[in-house]
Amino acid sequence: MIELRRAAHPFLDRLRRSLPASAHARQPLLGYLQSRQIIGSTSPTLRIVNVFHNGHSENIMCQFTIEGDASTRTFVAPLTQIALKRTHPAARDVAKAIAPSRARPNIKIPL
Repeated sequence: MIELRRAAHPFLDRLRRSLPASAHARQPLLGYLQSRQIIGSTSPTLRIVNVFHNGHSENIMCQFTIEGDASTRTFVAPLTQIALKRTHPAARDVAKAIAPSRARPNIKIPL
């Protein structure tokens, strides 16, 4: 398992305390939802209901619903595919928490 960047741990805690949070889908996720006919041609408001660390990579994952969806389906996507509303207290910290580490040491694990 790859360790999540240290900056992401406090970020996840702050974000969890402020849930549910309003957000919008970025273009790749928006295209995916439209191609599956989950949403129409407009960009709906997403409601993030949970965030968690994917144990198999460095991705922070979001569980979200689509506002106005009568069936209240729940979806999961990486936080990199979702944009928090700019007024959200944690919106400024997203880039720092999800950015890949530039200086990652090359560690070999003996077998």
